Amino acid sequence: MASFFFAAWLLLLPLAVAAAERICGTRWLAQHRASFPAAAPKAVGANQEVGPIEVGTQLAFHVPTEFVLKLATCRYKGAHCYIFVEESQWDIVAAQPDVDKLGALFDAATPADPERGIFSIAVDAFGEPADKDGDPRIFILILDIPGGTVGYFDGSLYERAQPGLRRDTIYLDANKLAFSAYLAHATLAHEFQHLIHWGRDADEEAWIDEGLAGYAEDLVGFPEADPSMVPSFLADPSIDLTHWVSGAANYGKTYLFASFLAEHYGPGLIRQIVAEPRNGILGIDDAFKNQNWVEDYASAWRWWIAANYAGGYEALRGRRAAAIAAPEVPFADLTGAVGNQWGAANVVIRPAGDIAVDFAGAAAGDYAVWVYAMRDRHGELSAMELSADNTGQVPVADADSAAVIVGRASPTVGEFALAARYFTPTIAAMQTAEQAGASDLAPAYPNPANSAVNLPFRLARAADVELAIYNALGQRTALLVAERLKAGEHRARWPGNHAASGPYWAVLKVGGETRTRRLMLVR
Repeated sequence: MASFFFAAWLLLLPLAVAAAERICGTRWLAQHRASFPAAAPKAVGANQEVGPIEVGTQLAFHVPTEFVLKLATCRYKGAHCYIFVEESQWDIVAAQPDVDKLGALFDAATPADPERGIFSIAVDAFGEPADKDGDPRIFILILDIPGGTVGYFDGSLYERAQPGLRRDTIYLDANKLAFSAYLAHATLAHEFQHLIHWGRDADEEAWIDEGLAGYAEDLVGFPEADPSMVPSFLADPSIDLTHWVSGAANYGKTYLFASFLAEHYGPGLIRQIVAEPRNGILGIDDAFKNQNWVEDYASAWRWWIAANYAGGYEALRGRRAAAIAAPEVPFADLTGAVGNQWGAANVVIRPAGDIAVDFAGAAAGDYAVWVYAMRDRHGELSAMELSADNTGQVPVADADSAAVIVGRASPTVGEFALAARYFTPTIAAMQTAEQAGASDLAPAYPNPANSAVNLPFRLARAADVELAIYNALGQRTALLVAERLKAGEHRARWPGNHAASGPYWAVLKVGGETRTRRLMLVR
């Protein structure tokens, strides 16, 4: 059958939320720096003050888009920041209440935590800023930024010949602060993450740096300052997670991935990613290793593409990645392709009933395939185990619908074919038992789970059985079964009490045989 549903996929793209896209000023500077004029060595008419900085102190600032240095006066001095306002903007666009509110937000209180400001929350999440200028406070410069840019951090400041201009500075647009406060406040957190990350790993790949900056906005209580970014990505989950170009969908994908990492693997992993000297995927791999996880980037990505459809992390806020409807069951040779490495495609089958889903990928490809079955509004996620030739099958019994989630990990080759047919569960179980001829640990459900997990298993003969749960460090956290059981079907239940979010392994030992299943607990 022709790959008709991928043509339909393209028709869905205009349905993404249409809104004015916010482009990170830090990224915009990096792309256009060669077109900026060379700055003058000093401000015209400036009498720059020296000594301790207080409210009323006037200083000259380098602005990367301007030929002359800009004069600004300190209008706020707090525990962690100075706020300077360009002279041309004071009491015309920027007023003292705006400045005081911004200072309190950075120093003292945020929507996410009334007892902690952006500085404290971001430092806990990403690490201490490098403090290149020797002053523990961050400079926040409010000025007129042309072209609609909300704000930026400029690492080239530290290349200035004059030491006095090498300040740890975040730039914010005065108009946005006055008239789009939510956006400006979110951008302050966004750019502060860039400043911290630059000090620790100045050449980090953009998709990681921007994802963590988007996560910083959410962390302090300003989620999705660009409301189009997440819907734009969810409308087209086939885009490459690791390829960065400006655009709402790219901000959406990286923000979601960073949020997923933080929620599933904890704040320690995020701090480690920022601290790692290696970049991109290699940096994430090293961060997992240095945090004593058995995970790596590829395994986290596999769980993430499943979660983008099945749910399971907070940043989705009930949304899910788009899916294309399959033909009525039975169908065969429904072909398609995942267009990019580290992208995904979703196909939903409804109504389902008792069906067997077959997958066949190109032999040279590298795929991650999941089946997500819905029963009475409850979902069950199962990883499809692929053979050496990239084929696999998952039986889905008594389901209201089933979605097939296909991810592509290979740089080339993303073609695949799907088929689905009805089956009689009792016959299928008998055939499976005959083929297996051994004990087996079936897929756990629900998986991911936020509470109890059911673990069905089959014994080919009476035997002494041990079924235990192990965490990512290889430590046993629960012993569910330790007794002699008769042959047949059995089921254990792990309540997951007091267990933290993250991956776990169910390990079934029957005589000299061992079977394992990977679980994900989400709180």
